[in-house]
Amino acid sequence: MPPKTTTYEHYLELMADSSGMKMQEESATLIERFRGSQNVPSRFAPVTFLLDYATRKYIYMDEGCFNLTGYTPDYYYESGLDEYLKSWHPADYSIINKKVFPDNLKFLKALSKEKYGVIIFSYNYRALNAKGEYVTILQRFSYIPSNKVGIPSGVVGVAFNITHFKNDLSIIHTIEETIRYDHGIVNNLLYKKVHPILEMPELGLSRRELDILKLMATGLSSKQIADNLNISINTINNHRKNMLSKTRCSSSAELMSYAVKHGLL
Repeated sequence: MPPKTTTYEHYLELMADSSGMKMQEESATLIERFRGSQNVPSRFAPVTFLLDYATRKYIYMDEGCFNLTGYTPDYYYESGLDEYLKSWHPADYSIINKKVFPDNLKFLKALSKEKYGVIIFSYNYRALNAKGEYVTILQRFSYIPSNKVGIPSGVVGVAFNITHFKNDLSIIHTIEETIRYDHGIVNNLLYKKVHPILEMPELGLSRRELDILKLMATGLSSKQIADNLNISINTINNHRKNMLSKTRCSSSAELMSYAVKHGLL
């Protein structure tokens, strides 16, 4: 039975204890098979990648990733999935984590392992590049089956920079089936859903959290901020924890850096 999970994060936690399949040994075959199914001319080729859920590591990443994000393949090999997810826009990540990925898992429940290779999942999101600027990325991929039905062990896919072709903030999620037709390959649309992004530039932080963030930037302690805003220190500490969670930062220093990078200060 597929695992009982409601988010992408929860699934990754479950897969950390799973041996999954040894994708390293089959990486070349998986990559070439996926490239072939997309039938993309080489001069327009997107960035191909192979990700192992059990280790949260990228097994393969095209050199072209430098043109996409400003980072070399070694950066992805060394930092892994967790570090890359931190660069995603919080609002986009929340939608993919809580809505898109669970919908994909539901679809996989009724899918045999033999059909994984002909089903293409797609969605777009914003991620910070090496310059600290958001680029909009379209990711198209197939899940890689494990030994258990409905439980993918990883993904093989491609990524495109669509920054100049996507002006609204919606996330478009599609599922397609690759079929052969008249000596060629076509993708038949099976599912499509548009998720609007409603968050303002504050990136999901409340007005009170923004006030606290600005006081933190001046070097005030939690007690001093509490006195300044006439609220309890416990309330301040709770707001701090919420801000760290929303921005997926691990410390106050990282939160400050994040706030500067995103124009919150």
